[in-house]
Amino acid sequence: MRILLLSLALSVLLVACKDASPAAANEANEAKEAPAEIPEISVEDADKAIQAGAVAVDANSASTREKNGTVPGAIILTSSYKYDLAQLPEDKSKDLIFYCSNTNCTASDSAAERASTHGYEKVHVMREGIKGWKDAGKPTAAYPQS
Repeated sequence: MRILLLSLALSVLLVACKDASPAAANEANEAKEAPAEIPEISVEDADKAIQAGAVAVDANSASTREKNGTVPGAIILTSSYKYDLAQLPEDKSKDLIFYCSNTNCTASDSAAERASTHGYEKVHVMREGIKGWKDAGKPTAAYPQS
């Protein structure tokens, strides 16, 4: 009798699953897979945060760094999307501010998303990039750093 009831319950569940709309299933999957949006931070707020202990993370290419320099003390990533996570601080609650060259660049988004999906809790993108940093009169460090 128990087997019959269990079989009946399982049949009802399977029919209910088949009746679910494909759109609803797709929405549920997208909600699970969609990465959290990475908040943006202005140059001024990034500068204040860095002075308070946040870490700048440079997702630029070597040629952009050679031309524009870097934010002083920034972590220099080897790649914006496949860098070794060991390049980032061990403390995943550390405030990280990713940047690339300017508002048209998305390398910082890729790098920040990688950090966020690997458990870093305070991840931001400085959308204006190193160009906005320099335009605001902020200091830069020469690259390559010795």
